[in-house]
Amino acid sequence: MSLKINDNDVVKKRLPKLSVSKTYIFLCVNFKFLVMPNKPATIKDIAKALKVSISTVSKALHNHPNIGAITKERVLAMAKQLDYTPNITAIQFKQQKTFTLGIIVPTLLDHFYIHAVNGFEEVASKAHYTVLIGQNQESLQREKELVSVMQGNRIDGLLIAMSKETSNLDHLRKLERAGIPVMFFARKPVNETYSCVSSDVYHAAKDAVDLFVSRGHQRIAIINGPSHWTTSRDRYLGYRDGLLKNGLSPDQELICESDLTTTDNYKVLRKLMRLTDPPTAMLLFKDYLMLDIMTCLRTEFPNRYLITELIGYGALPLFSHFERPPLASLKEQPFQIGVKAGSLLLDMIKNPHQSRKPKLISLPCKLHYFKEL
Repeated sequence: MSLKINDNDVVKKRLPKLSVSKTYIFLCVNFKFLVMPNKPATIKDIAKALKVSISTVSKALHNHPNIGAITKERVLAMAKQLDYTPNITAIQFKQQKTFTLGIIVPTLLDHFYIHAVNGFEEVASKAHYTVLIGQNQESLQREKELVSVMQGNRIDGLLIAMSKETSNLDHLRKLERAGIPVMFFARKPVNETYSCVSSDVYHAAKDAVDLFVSRGHQRIAIINGPSHWTTSRDRYLGYRDGLLKNGLSPDQELICESDLTTTDNYKVLRKLMRLTDPPTAMLLFKDYLMLDIMTCLRTEFPNRYLITELIGYGALPLFSHFERPPLASLKEQPFQIGVKAGSLLLDMIKNPHQSRKPKLISLPCKLHYFKEL
């Protein structure tokens, strides 16, 4: 049986005149029109429904200790029933905060930065902050643009691993003058008074040299990152002190720096391999650098490839699947670095007028072996 409806069955006079300033939901039940405003629930609506004060509802929603458990449960239940969502704009206006943090990394193709961002986001989320993420792509210009955009979005604080081109920090000092705290992680410029959370690459480098020496190596090279980073300086100091500890003198021709591009990595390795007495072991700035070094050794210096042992930083899992993996890698704690840096940044935001000295925190690295020794 089919039901036919013609236009005459609907009495158009029953439609009320609508205000253009409101949005309406129309429900047709038994050919009668009901009109309901599509208006989000407010704290006032919850208070009216429960016959309590607006102040009581506000305190219950914010888990205030003066509100009893039963009242709190009633408020939360009614908030859920009414699909209540906090008015973020009102909260931001009242507290003069956007509850937004920024984080800038060189690239999210590096698993170190992926894990660090995850740790940072976990801390931010627990504190009810959202996170803006940017990649500087190792470009100072791109980094400046990201900082400008994030400042325009009124971030409350910034965590940054600077680009390899960054040495002048005027764009970051501008944030500080605007009352926005800045903190570094993984990479920090030498001689700058900023807080930073990073890996303890100094002691890790000493451990690497100890391992090389224990395996009979005397000609140990280092291919480091840009010299204006503290993390490069600390790697070198650990390497140098590790050699001295084992009775070896640093040899300047074995101490190299790369801008970390594949082209420069190859150039540095070729220089080392063409020495009269080339190294038999190398400490490398990162595992991604080690990929380039292994490729160049295998294709251009196959005889040296078989006898040269390598240690990098990062413990990339893919090396475990290589037929001839590197000797080892220094395993960092990027997730924990992100967590710690996030906690310190939130503390700086919470206590903006508290006088504090820059905090330099280093989390330990551990030798990770890719093959049995």
